[in-house]
Amino acid sequence: MTRLKKGSLKKMEEESSKKSVGAIMVSLGTCGIAAGGDVVYDFFKRELADRGITDVVLKKAGCFGMCFCEPNLVIETKGLPPVLYAYVNEDVASKIVSEHILRGTIVNEYAVFMPAKDLICGKGGR
Repeated sequence: MTRLKKGSLKKMEEESSKKSVGAIMVSLGTCGIAAGGDVVYDFFKRELADRGITDVVLKKAGCFGMCFCEPNLVIETKGLPPVLYAYVNEDVASKIVSEHILRGTIVNEYAVFMPAKDLICGKGGR
């Protein structure tokens, strides 16, 4: 294994972000795992592979501090604000892939938080 030089990690991160159009970050703190977050993570891993979705990065994250609504995850995709989804099981995860990832439509019934329009679009919300 070669040794990383100063700046190599940043360069690798930049190259990786050029290839992806989004990220799914599954909360896998203790409470997330206890609520089934690991099952949700594995489902996303299989579902993305089965559907040939290679431009969305699946990441394991620590606790988001939203233990009351585990399993939860954050999705960031180009063209949409970051969205925190809650109470995610395999059925909800499938809907998130079909609607949010593939169609660019937020699944409102499971969205717990997303920034207000004026915060993501600048003053005036336009």
